[in-house]
Amino acid sequence: MKNNSVNTMVQVLKEVGPMTENEITKTAFGYDRNTSFSSNKKYADMLRRGLAKGIIGRVEADIPGRAQYYYYAKRQDVVECSLDLDMEWANESENIQ
Repeated sequence: MKNNSVNTMVQVLKEVGPMTENEITKTAFGYDRNTSFSSNKKYADMLRRGLAKGIIGRVEADIPGRAQYYYYAKRQDVVECSLDLDMEWANESENIQ
């Protein structure tokens, strides 16, 4: 997996579970925006791309007077497909009267 990518964030969210933006960047990349003098823009943009692609979701925490979001990896549905299954379905439709 490519380092510093949206897929790295998604993998960390799958393994660890829902986290805040800062927790994601600390766990995935070792970057803590509270103690670093570097810009957070690169990681914030990655998170936005994941949200836009629909592979990362977020929920707002119920904290009075403060907006805080928890991000999670959205479940990717895998469609089971095989030649045997396709033929079984084809045979079923041929037998419908």
